[in-house]
Amino acid sequence: MACCIGLMLFASCKKDVQPTINIATGTNYVSQGSQVFSGDQITVGFSLAGESLTKIEMNASQNGTVLYNNVQNIENVAAYLYVHNFNIDAVGTVTITGVVTDAKGHTATSSFDIQCFEKPNAKFLGRYEGDILITGSYEASITGMEPIAGDLDNTPLPAIVDIAADDGMNDVTATITINGQSNTVNGTVDGNKVVFEAVNSTFNYSYQYQGFPISIPLTMTYAINGTLNGEGNQLALDGACNGEGSVLALGTFSVDGTLSGSLNKTR
Repeated sequence: MACCIGLMLFASCKKDVQPTINIATGTNYVSQGSQVFSGDQITVGFSLAGESLTKIEMNASQNGTVLYNNVQNIENVAAYLYVHNFNIDAVGTVTITGVVTDAKGHTATSSFDIQCFEKPNAKFLGRYEGDILITGSYEASITGMEPIAGDLDNTPLPAIVDIAADDGMNDVTATITINGQSNTVNGTVDGNKVVFEAVNSTFNYSYQYQGFPISIPLTMTYAINGTLNGEGNQLALDGACNGEGSVLALGTFSVDGTLSGSLNKTR
């Protein structure tokens, strides 16, 4: 009888085992103070222990707003390593929180902060529209005539530049449309400046010959750079262009100039 009473007292005095949760460390995981880029995939890990663990919930939040949430059910285990990959889309401090729950409803919480930065190419993404200005000269050499030369003085041509992210954080892909003709090129971002690969294209130039308009196909090369203003809503262009072509079967036509102008961000 005394033995039974002792066993009952022992059982009644036995304390519940509380769950624990610790941040997983290692090169694969983000942890306190980790620095990442917005849009990148990160790996979060928590090491769990206790009795009859049933659930782990993880969320990423910023200033009290939940940006991402994940819940995994656990089959009443005593230890578990939670690992989860997801993309973080934020700039600034993001808090990662893990909460483990056991079968008796006991919980334990652990959290840490990471720093998220904007990728260098992010501020350039979008569409810019306006006029690109050509300043320089042209020359027509037509059989049987003296060469005809003239100046291009901030001659405007409508331009659209659509910039999208490429694989590297400093890389972009741009579709540059000048006077209705489009070419897709790669670009590299350095601070507030983007340098595009040379655009090589056949460009139709409208020229007045003896009072008649002639469309001359020119083989043109554009070297274009863009500088983004502080607000990010205007892209100032600079660069150079040159090209040459045939005036029907009568001779040749050439253009040599510099590029300028500003395009406004429309989306």
